Formats: sequence, C-alpha cells, structure tokens
Amino acid sequence: MKKLFTLLVVAVMGFAAMNVNAQSLFAKNDLLGSVTLGFGDGFGQRFAVDYCVVDGWLDGKASLGIGASLNNTISWNFDVDALSIIANCSFHYQLIDPLETYAVLGIGGGVVMAHQFFGGGFDWTSAVGLRYYVAPKVALNLEVGHTAGCFANVGVTFRL
Repeated sequence: MKKLFTLLVVAVMGFAAMNVNAQSLFAKNDLLGSVTLGFGDGFGQRFAVDYCVVDGWLDGKASLGIGASLNNTISWNFDVDALSIIANCSFHYQLIDPLETYAVLGIGGGVVMAHQFFGGGFDWTSAVGLRYYVAPKVALNLEVGHTAGCFANVGVTFRL
C-alpha cells in the first residue's frame, strides 16, 4: 500500500514538473466532475461534482465550491458493501504553481450491506488533494484523507 501511494505521489509530481501550461484555478461558475478510485479499508469508487460559488480570495489564488458525491466502497474480503451520498464544501488554493490544492469537508448518509445485515447510517468526508491540469478541461487528482472508507484516492477531473 505504501509503495502504491508513493508511486501515485511521484506520478503527480512528475506531471507537475512538465511544462504543459494548462493549469487553471477553480473559478466562479466552474463545474467540475471527478471520477476517482480509492484504497483504504477497501476498494472505493467515487463520482463527484464541484461547483465554484466564490473566487478571487487571498490575492486571487483561492476559491470556494459546493458539491456532492456518490460513493461505493467494497471491503477487501468482499463481505461489506457500502453506498453513500455526501454533500460537501471545498476550499481551493493555488499553493504551488501549477498545482491546485484543495480541502474538502462533507456529510451525508448511506446504506451498508453485510452478509444478512442491511442498514443505513451517517457518512462523512474530510480530505486534502492536489489537482494538475494536463489539458484545459482535464486534470489528474490525488486525495488523502477520509472519503467513504478510503484513505487515498486517485482520479481524473473534467471541467464541464
């Protein structure tokens, strides 16, 4: 697991070192859609949207977004499957040019299916991430934190 995480970080930094000049900060009225795969307590998939409501903070490098995600996590031994919907708020800041860094907080609910058990409950998200645009409307992203049972996520973001 540590080797995979290290490989992902090196890959993102490698893309950052390339001079693509396609980086674009999350700006007002931007709508982003992301597809990520996660690893942690199990294997997770996430489909998320993020809409920028305010930009231009902190010398024009920061913005605020709202969004939602649909998450599915399957435990490593396949005995638990969880599905959740989470509403979130995100803070984006271009800390290191050309990487966009962001933090996400969210709450929601979901269902858990395990053996003969089926139930519902509370779910949450708390993560920090990096996004690097490889084209004006396509970015690679890496997140660490808690997102529906996963502690590391890697994926692709599309500017819609």
